[in-house]
Amino acid sequence: MSAPTPLPTVGHPLPRAGDARMTPEKLKWILGDHGHGREWARVFRIADEDSGRLWSAIAHAALEAPIFRVIDRGSYGVVCGVAFPLTLGTRTAIVITSWHYADAGDAPRPVTAYPTL
Repeated sequence: MSAPTPLPTVGHPLPRAGDARMTPEKLKWILGDHGHGREWARVFRIADEDSGRLWSAIAHAALEAPIFRVIDRGSYGVVCGVAFPLTLGTRTAIVITSWHYADAGDAPRPVTAYPTL
């Protein structure tokens, strides 16, 4: 019998971060004008065609980065804020991310991500 998945806790990494998956639609939204595309373009000079490289960098950084906020939304699950330095090419910036757990034991689902300016 395996140990239960720990609850998200401030100061600790996201539980099951290695199992997180980004949908192409969500990544397109994050890099689009309705999401945070302008910030990504300004800070890292990346666009939609760089989406695979961006998700790979975010997923890797989120493995060990500590949670800075946990919000329990009751029957709507738990939302966690995680920030970390991200380097793409020669540029580095702090990236703020939000992750959702619909149910206990789930893998985190990325909600949004944007670089600080």
